[in-house]
Amino acid sequence: MKRFVQNGFEILAGEHEIVFLDRRTWGIGWAMVAIGALAVILIVLAVTAAEALGGLPSTLIEWGFPGAAAGLALGIWVLVRLHRRRRSEPAEEIRDLLILDLRSDALRNRMGEVLAQSDELRARMHIDWWTRGAMRVVVLHWPGGRRTIYRSFGRQRSLEVLAFLREQGLDAV
Repeated sequence: MKRFVQNGFEILAGEHEIVFLDRRTWGIGWAMVAIGALAVILIVLAVTAAEALGGLPSTLIEWGFPGAAAGLALGIWVLVRLHRRRRSEPAEEIRDLLILDLRSDALRNRMGEVLAQSDELRARMHIDWWTRGAMRVVVLHWPGGRRTIYRSFGRQRSLEVLAFLREQGLDAV
C-alpha cells in the first residue's frame, strides 16, 4: 500500500482504490502557532513593562498579562486535544473523504455518490498563497467540483504525489 501523509492530508493507495483524506488539522495547526506567538508577545510585554516601571505594582502587569496568557494557554490546550482527536480518527469516520475506484474508474464521495469518471479528473499543483508561497497544494479538479487532496511544505513531495497519480492514469501536471 502506497501512502502519502502530510499536514492532515492523506493519500492511501490500495490495490483497487485510492482514498483521499482531509483530516482538517491544517487550520488547527496554524491557529496553535498564532496563539502561541501571541502568548510569547504577551510574556515579553509583561517583562518589559515590569522592568520599565521599576518594580512598581501595576494591575495590568499583575493580573492582565498573566490572565491573558492563561487564557491563551487554555486555548492552545483545547486546540491540541482537537488536533490529536482528528489525527487519530479512523478513515471510515472522516467527513472529507474521496475514493477513486480503479475498477470502475469513478471518483466517489464518502456516501458512494459518483462525482466524476477518472478521465474527467485533473490533478494540478498550485502555490498556496495563504502561506505566502511556502506550501504547495495538489488540487483534484473535475467538472463541477474541486478538492485539495494534498498540502506540503516541500515542492518535491507534491511532485511525487503528481507522479504517483500519473502512474494511476490520471491527468496530473
